[in-house]
Amino acid sequence: MWDKNFLSRLVRLGLPIMLQNLFGVLGNSVTTLMTGKLGDVPIAAAGLSNQLYFILSLVQFGVSSGASIFTAQFWGNRDRESVLKALGISLTLGAGVGALFMVIALFFPYSFLSLFTKDQEVIPIAASLLKIAGFSFLVTPVVITYSFILRSTGNVRLPMLVSTVGVGLNTLLGYGLIFGKLGFPNLGVNGAAAANLIARVVECLVLVWLVYRLKTPLAAPLRQLFSFDQAFLKRVLHRILPVMTNELIWSLGITAYAAIYARLGTEAYAAVAIKDTIENLIFVPFIGIANACAILVGNTIGAGKKEAAQGFVMQSVKINFGIGLLLGLLLGLGRHIIISYFNIEDVTRGFAENLVLVLASTLWIRACNVLFFIGMMRSGGDIRFAIRMDVGSMWLLGVPLALLAAFIFQLPVYFVYLAVMAEEAFKFFMSVWRYKSKRWIHDLISA
Repeated sequence: MWDKNFLSRLVRLGLPIMLQNLFGVLGNSVTTLMTGKLGDVPIAAAGLSNQLYFILSLVQFGVSSGASIFTAQFWGNRDRESVLKALGISLTLGAGVGALFMVIALFFPYSFLSLFTKDQEVIPIAASLLKIAGFSFLVTPVVITYSFILRSTGNVRLPMLVSTVGVGLNTLLGYGLIFGKLGFPNLGVNGAAAANLIARVVECLVLVWLVYRLKTPLAAPLRQLFSFDQAFLKRVLHRILPVMTNELIWSLGITAYAAIYARLGTEAYAAVAIKDTIENLIFVPFIGIANACAILVGNTIGAGKKEAAQGFVMQSVKINFGIGLLLGLLLGLGRHIIISYFNIEDVTRGFAENLVLVLASTLWIRACNVLFFIGMMRSGGDIRFAIRMDVGSMWLLGVPLALLAAFIFQLPVYFVYLAVMAEEAFKFFMSVWRYKSKRWIHDLISA
């Protein structure tokens, strides 16, 4: 049955989250599109350098979403003090993660990039990008943490507005620094990294300032944020660390896929980088709905209404399924027009168009999976099952099939990508079974 009150709340929460995700994706995608005008090698280098940021963002996503599992239920139980302590724990872990990744970017870029390719034309350019972007790795965890915890308290507009500022600045600076416009120096592909760094620092400063200026529920003295005792820390880490570990292992799997694609040649990897840009944009509504659902489901479980939470998940799955079918059809029909924007060789163009066709064909099942994973299992505290399913399907099914397709059968990159999608089919059936069992619901407050 459709719950009109739930749908209304889902829209009120989901639209700002979608817009924030859209702005965040655009911040990267716009500069990627600009870089695409420079040719195959620059866009491949930008894609490779982005792998380290991708791993960082996923690990921090694990930290923040793990903390937001608690904060959503704490907020549903009106326990602001515990929300603040969970925020402090997430900021502490995020600072450590960001510092580690910054060290890799600044001092070991060649070692990291050599895991993907031996192309000596691509690696120096990608290393130069990492040495610029690496400084942003300290502020990225702060932005992600505050955004997630604000959302879990129902404040989805502030992160959205701040993301708008970041994207606007990134786009303006990217255009100026990549092409030498608006009075800026012409830095070429390095201009994209410089623009992103400046925009991310400004976004962080504006977000934290507004949190306190507007007196949000997270506006508290630092000593209050870090006043958690050992028992509370252990309780929260018990959920955060598995999510963080899951994201790390999952990101390593995505990195393995990237390494496989890169070994297929610069043209193949440039096509994958283009596909990734399109994929990030088209996944905006699904991520928005999944996160909005997670907030409402977490709040509902915290308030002791488990049956309502079950219904909320299924309604959200149906919405993602319908949008996935529609967007997949439109993407498949319009892929030639989209790819025509990029200044790439004919071989790369053919790869990219076929990759986007595979993406369009499998979009509906991935849209359902992201809802089950974020909106159901994570918000319900079903962390251990989610980890076993997610990591197991990737490393026991996806990665082996990709290796077979690429190096044993020597198939083109788009067939390798299709082989990877087998893990999504497995996760879908496992998620449906878990939903029906109702064993995904865990009341962390009572526990």
